[in-house]
Amino acid sequence: MCASPDTVREIMIQAHHLNFDNGEYVFFNIDLFSSQNATALAWHRPEESDQRNEDARAAYESLMTVSLRKPTSTAYEEFSQDVRDKSAAMYKNFTAVEQEVNSFVGAFHDAVILYALALNDTIEAGGDIKDGHSITARMWNRSFSGITGTVSIDRNGDRNADYSLLDLNTDTDAFEVRKQSSEGM
Repeated sequence: MCASPDTVREIMIQAHHLNFDNGEYVFFNIDLFSSQNATALAWHRPEESDQRNEDARAAYESLMTVSLRKPTSTAYEEFSQDVRDKSAAMYKNFTAVEQEVNSFVGAFHDAVILYALALNDTIEAGGDIKDGHSITARMWNRSFSGITGTVSIDRNGDRNADYSLLDLNTDTDAFEVRKQSSEGM
């Protein structure tokens, strides 16, 4: 599945009612935003009845979530804090000072660095900075240390991303990383 957390929850509750969470089936969810909301009590809604929450929790035992690996380095934590601080200073209506920074922000930062590296290489080679094909070609087959970790672009221009496979820990009722991979799942 690739849907909003509320839609995933609703699908899983229906799967529970149809007895598809009996151990014979497994469901996969793609978490596009690598958010804490997808891991910490993702099945629970305080406004819902205890029975409905319990149905969701039972169904989530059959759900595995694939997510981008969350960077944990000190540099990334400092970067995230800088993003929150600058957002609070620049936008007076910014209220998410304590929330985690969306993983796309770090990926965008690294994309700008990748572009800058390729642009510098183009200039050093005497190339035309308006030649997008030449600049793009210099992005391929390249690795560098970015804010999200090692950024590696293959010969086709695809980024080799790091993924995490999360599964519900029935003792804590929270999703936890079971496997990490940069080679795909």
